[in-house]
Amino acid sequence: MTTLIRSAEIDILVDLNAYSYEARLGLFLRYPAPVNVAWWAMYASSGLPGIEYLIGDEEMIRPEEMEHYSEAIRRLPVSYLTFTMDYPVPPVVAPPCASNDYFTFGSLVTPYKITPQVMDAWCEIVRGVPHSHLVLANQTRKSPNNRAYVRGQFERRGIDSERIELHGPSDHATYLHHYDRIDVALDSFPYNGGTTTMEAMWQGVPVLTFDGDRWISRTSQSLLRRCHLGAFVGNDLADMVQRGVHWGRSTKAHQELARLRSDMRSKLSGSSACDTPALARGMEPLYSQVWGRAQRRIRQQTQAGC
Repeated sequence: MTTLIRSAEIDILVDLNAYSYEARLGLFLRYPAPVNVAWWAMYASSGLPGIEYLIGDEEMIRPEEMEHYSEAIRRLPVSYLTFTMDYPVPPVVAPPCASNDYFTFGSLVTPYKITPQVMDAWCEIVRGVPHSHLVLANQTRKSPNNRAYVRGQFERRGIDSERIELHGPSDHATYLHHYDRIDVALDSFPYNGGTTTMEAMWQGVPVLTFDGDRWISRTSQSLLRRCHLGAFVGNDLADMVQRGVHWGRSTKAHQELARLRSDMRSKLSGSSACDTPALARGMEPLYSQVWGRAQRRIRQQTQAGC
């Protein structure tokens, strides 16, 4: 792989997968390219000598934390997860609480993010809202054994299985329709949603999260605070739970959520959370800067060699 990268004469190599593709991490025990940058799926310091720079934003990496990273930190003026939807998606529909006699929370995050602590918090919210439901959908729900296990976990936390809706794998369009049945989405922690947060918002569903104590626990707020959904970011876990209960018990929730959904996409499109040209403008000087530093280093090494 290193030979391929060098033969392609790549000056700046940007890795987008990090620990999501562990087999490739060995590349960064050395310098596969003159400049090596991690962005997107790197949620903490890698400790790898070959990754020189880490790209985040001010919500992800606080100034007092930067000294603890092995990489040089570069922070974008917009969310490092700034997104746009360039694939077919279903239309936004009215919140289900407008027609149901109960409120529905939900999450479509991957199963390994749903830790016992996450289930505890979600159950606290559901218990606090009488008759509320919780919708979960992901690949593992295909298994009857998995569904039975999950229902058992909720029952042990005092939530009747009839209040839990489990959905298995489906094509992407059907998957996105699950948001039609969710009034407010619940985030996971310490590993927040990423793509699920973006897609929930785009489908008109606000995501309830909180300001975590590390990068991986702040990814959702990086988007929510850059649009009109900052009120769904709690100060901490207890505040997130309190906000969830408030929404579920509010007699005006159906009106407020209907209003949010009615112009969700237009407001998102006009916010910095979806301003991908601004993301590109932020990236350009960043790349110029790191390439300039690399050129100076190469010149110094060449002169030293002479």
